[in-house]
Amino acid sequence: MDNNINNDLQLEQMRQQMTELKQQLDKQQIVNEQLLRQSMTSKMSWIKRYIWLEMALIPILLLILAPIHAMLGLSWWLYGFLAVMLVVDVAADWRINHVDRNQLLTGNLVEASRRLTLMKKQRAWSFALGILGVIIWIVWFLYELQCASGMQSSDFLNGFAMGGFFGGIIGGVIGLVVAIIIFYKMQRTNDEVLAQIDQLTQ
Repeated sequence: MDNNINNDLQLEQMRQQMTELKQQLDKQQIVNEQLLRQSMTSKMSWIKRYIWLEMALIPILLLILAPIHAMLGLSWWLYGFLAVMLVVDVAADWRINHVDRNQLLTGNLVEASRRLTLMKKQRAWSFALGILGVIIWIVWFLYELQCASGMQSSDFLNGFAMGGFFGGIIGGVIGLVVAIIIFYKMQRTNDEVLAQIDQLTQ
């Protein structure tokens, strides 16, 4: 009889210990999930800051280029093409890269995973179209610059046009390299967040 009572007591103690252990594991899992979710929002935050920087730089760039266009005698169609291209590119960046912070912190992670996967595809298309637009602008810019330099009577303006010609080529190459680096960094950020989501959903 005593043995049965002892066995029952030991079983009850084991059940209680298992319950406490499960509660501790559940709490640890919740803490780990919260930390991972905060890490995901932190990883994505730099993209949002980058897009805000793009939006702030567009009017500054257009204000700088306007008098240069006028001085070199370049067409305002070229200027307008550049302005539209920049605005469309930033608007596309904003739309594609926008992620609801609350969805990562408290929302459905499976849905967030789908959104981030779609984001990668849309970003790749946007990047390809952006590169095409930049190539068109560079070719158009260099063509007009060459025509303008032939019509300049002033040696200063002629030299300025030639400087713009080579500067346009160098700036185009540097801009392309920077754009590629940022693009791959964004894609890598998505991959890291998707990996964390997989870790949580498993």
